[in-house]
Amino acid sequence: MNNKKGFIIIFCILIIVIYLYISNFTQLFENNNIISYLVLLIAILLGLYIINMIHSKQKINNSKVKEKFFNLLMKNSDTVYIMLNAKNKKVLFLSNNVEDILGIENKDGKDDEVVFNIFNIPIIKSELNNWDGKDTYISQMFEYDNPKYRHQMWLKIKIFLHKEKNNSYYIIEVIDSTKDHDRQHLLVSQASDIKSREIKLNEITAASYDMEINISLINDTYDLKYFKKDNEYFGEERHGTYSKELENIINSYINENDKEEFKKLLSLQSLKNHFNKYELDSIVFRYRLGNKVKDNIWLESTIFFLSNRHNNKVSILTKNVTENAESIREQNVLLQNALNDVKMKDKAKIDLIRTISHDIRTPLTNIIGFSDSLLKKDLDKSVLEDVKNINSSSNDMLNIIDGLLDPSKIEKKLIEKEEKQYNIFKMFNKVELQMKDYAENKNLKLNINLDKNLPVVLYGDYKRITQAIINIVSNSIKYTNEGEINIDVKGEKIDTNVNLIIEISDTGVGMSSETLNSVINSKDTNTGLGSVKNLVEILDGKLEIESKKDEYTKVTLSFKQRILEDNKVRELMNNNKKAEIIDLKGKKVLVVDDNKLNLKVTSKLLEVFNVDVTLLETGQECVELIKSGTKFDIIMMDQMMPNMDGTKTLSKLKEIEGFSTPVIALTADAMVGQKEKYIDSGFSDYLSKPIDKSELARILKKFVK
Repeated sequence: MNNKKGFIIIFCILIIVIYLYISNFTQLFENNNIISYLVLLIAILLGLYIINMIHSKQKINNSKVKEKFFNLLMKNSDTVYIMLNAKNKKVLFLSNNVEDILGIENKDGKDDEVVFNIFNIPIIKSELNNWDGKDTYISQMFEYDNPKYRHQMWLKIKIFLHKEKNNSYYIIEVIDSTKDHDRQHLLVSQASDIKSREIKLNEITAASYDMEINISLINDTYDLKYFKKDNEYFGEERHGTYSKELENIINSYINENDKEEFKKLLSLQSLKNHFNKYELDSIVFRYRLGNKVKDNIWLESTIFFLSNRHNNKVSILTKNVTENAESIREQNVLLQNALNDVKMKDKAKIDLIRTISHDIRTPLTNIIGFSDSLLKKDLDKSVLEDVKNINSSSNDMLNIIDGLLDPSKIEKKLIEKEEKQYNIFKMFNKVELQMKDYAENKNLKLNINLDKNLPVVLYGDYKRITQAIINIVSNSIKYTNEGEINIDVKGEKIDTNVNLIIEISDTGVGMSSETLNSVINSKDTNTGLGSVKNLVEILDGKLEIESKKDEYTKVTLSFKQRILEDNKVRELMNNNKKAEIIDLKGKKVLVVDDNKLNLKVTSKLLEVFNVDVTLLETGQECVELIKSGTKFDIIMMDQMMPNMDGTKTLSKLKEIEGFSTPVIALTADAMVGQKEKYIDSGFSDYLSKPIDKSELARILKKFVK
């Protein structure tokens, strides 16, 4: 229809334009031609009609935009709006969110169902019947079962009556108030719970305490009351000025020995300072009543700090603890006696452990020393391999002794970090030496791949790292029947540190995801992997495990280590240099040890440094030799010698006028903390047995060269 009207209008305009053109527009009006005026009038009317039509179309478009926007708002609103004829209940308007709020599909014919459901709710029906029209609207809240939701909804309904001439309309708002209802219900429940807890707390307080003093720090006022009769410790109940009353309480009721502490804690200024410093934790203290010790009553007061915007208050609750105080005193005496007994037994146990450790380490020192010496000889290949195994196994046994027979570890039931300088190339040579035969016995190939850019000399607990690596490699070999074990080592340099990353992978049986999760989350430190987890945790490292059943397992260890020398592994591998040997020709070394084998081992270790070595078996011989005027560049002295131990010998040496030779403690007493003990007692430094060649070189370089 609109297209047809538009065509007629355009056709009329064209006829008028043609007519004006043919009739010569400028001459039409000269003869006052009525037709010309009529044509002009029609053209004007047509123009106005076109303008009105365009404006109406724009209005329609604006109306559609507004309607679309209004429907969008309604869709996202939690309120359903309804307008209906008050007489016949016919729906004139229903917002499009009725399905979301009420769960009723908004289709043709459903409008009346919505209104019917609302007006037949009993509470609404009753309100409408009693509505006299004087109130602007009626309002009610009720439970509602929305078929689309599992939970109960709470709806709030408001009904307005609007009259217009002869017609009346109902305007209805249906609001989803579930959240507001639940929140209000929660607040009511909480308020009720808080009230009941407050009552219960007051009951407990009254049952647990005898007296209460409430203090207002702003007004300097107090209120004293008793929960129980016959317990009037500070006189009758009263209130007044706190700062004045405090002096009266102290002078009249507090034991002479406790007055100063009582005043210090409870003075008005002291209490205010707690608020100023935000130190609002409760304070518990004990004190005595009376002036005679035999009549003393012990009280325990707890100070509570209560702060709000208008006032800072203090509540002091007090109870009688006389019987408890006496009982605690008696228990403390018993506990102290028991503690002294335990300390004596612990000392005896530690002394025994030290003796056992020393006695085991002494022969082990000789085995390691002699095997080190043999490794420098030109031996048959098979013999050399056996000596290497003896040397490696002896060192492993030494590590076990360190772990098992260290009293500090036994007492604390933990392992402590023992960080030292180490050579990463030598560390993995040791791993290869120890694990090679085990792998070959199962026809497995063991590959160790070191990143050639790794720094060689690091600082860390290499013993624990080695232990963790050997545990994992041993586990890999155990669960691998064919293929190979790969150890890939790389480092990520960070300033003066390196993040040492060690990946150990195998072609073994692997683990399912369930087994892997069980292994990772297990806290059992008695298993191989459990022990590794414990070591990694102690060393502040990281442990990652990746595995696939019947295919592989890969374990990644990472430790942050300090770089001491940044020459690369590549250089060490290419040059294959031996450890630096310091030529100390002409220097004189005195070694004092009651064990002849130890003397022999130490002497052999010193040979490579080209020094003159003197060997003595007692501290007395050492003192006499130095007194005779014989000079040495350094003295290495065993600690545990009969008659005169190392510490006593050192003390005698320092009595000799002009004595200044550095004396090194040489001992199998290698427990944690012993180095500091020996240095504190006057030794220049410390060497544990068996002697580490690099440590020996460090000592000689520091004190002799």
